[in-house]
Amino acid sequence: MELRQLTYFVAVAEELHFGRAAARVHIAQPALSTQIQALERELGVQLFVRTTRRVELTVAGETFYDRCVRILSDIDVSAEVTRSVAGRTARKIRIGTIYPATIGVLPAFLSKIARKYPDIQLQVQSGSTDD
Repeated sequence: MELRQLTYFVAVAEELHFGRAAARVHIAQPALSTQIQALERELGVQLFVRTTRRVELTVAGETFYDRCVRILSDIDVSAEVTRSVAGRTARKIRIGTIYPATIGVLPAFLSKIARKYPDIQLQVQSGSTDD
């Protein structure tokens, strides 16, 4: 099991769509599918129910998702603490937004922030009002 597979799994679990998840993690959709299948084989369980119209988490997938989110968060915190100890504190801003904002004022705002504070890491997650 590889860390990138956990990242890919979380993306699919949150998007419930292989194409959007692939775009989110910057890989091709077939490569993402292959990695998820390899992860399922290694675990010996099906994590998703796939149909031509939808993707859903299985009960095992829901449990695994909760654990993966914690693991990935712990890794991020560990890296941040390590940088802090070394005197290299990285600063992050995470922004959650709905679709219209991602094409409206947000890009200009983020561009200004990035120019003014180049050491800040910006992360944007777009969702719907149902999320």
